[in-house]
Amino acid sequence: MQLTTKVLYATLVMLLIFGINYQVSQDAESGNIIAELKQQQQKIEHQEQKRIIAQLEREDRWMKEIGCLARNVYYEARGESLQGQKAVALVTLNRVENPMFPNTICKVVNERKVVKGVTKCQFSWRCQGHANPKKAVRQSHESYQAAITAILHYDSLTETLVTADTLFFHAKHVRPFWRKVKQRLAQIDNHIFYEQRPGDQRR
Repeated sequence: MQLTTKVLYATLVMLLIFGINYQVSQDAESGNIIAELKQQQQKIEHQEQKRIIAQLEREDRWMKEIGCLARNVYYEARGESLQGQKAVALVTLNRVENPMFPNTICKVVNERKVVKGVTKCQFSWRCQGHANPKKAVRQSHESYQAAITAILHYDSLTETLVTADTLFFHAKHVRPFWRKVKQRLAQIDNHIFYEQRPGDQRR
């Protein structure tokens, strides 16, 4: 075989080998890119899934909170005027905002303590056997609407209906001992509302 032919063959073999290696390199690089894209896609999908789950959990938590508020308004003030029902809702929300009380609506509504073997509830209906602590108040019910309105318009209502310091109320036919150390604000329908006196940390 002539030298020229040998050189030609050698060149062709080198080109062929280079081409194969280049193709393998390209395939490997493409594979890496695809794998990376898949990982990124999975990461995005995982993050989106976590976001959706977190949003659903927040919504579920808020629905439970609204349910607790509507239930409290229902048992404490159903049948009263819308203003009276909103006032009860505002007292509940005021307690949530006050460090002397629990920091969620449901905890405020369900708060109780045992004194000398007797269970005492912050809201009397929670200690009454006939009341259903899991009652679902219909969204069309006035008590539910009062609860929603109190949440949505809290800032304005605590300037026009009862103040943000209004933390207590009782039915007008009872005379609890604590009323003497609170500042009476107003009577709305069948309830008398009280503010906390400045500097007073007693409940």
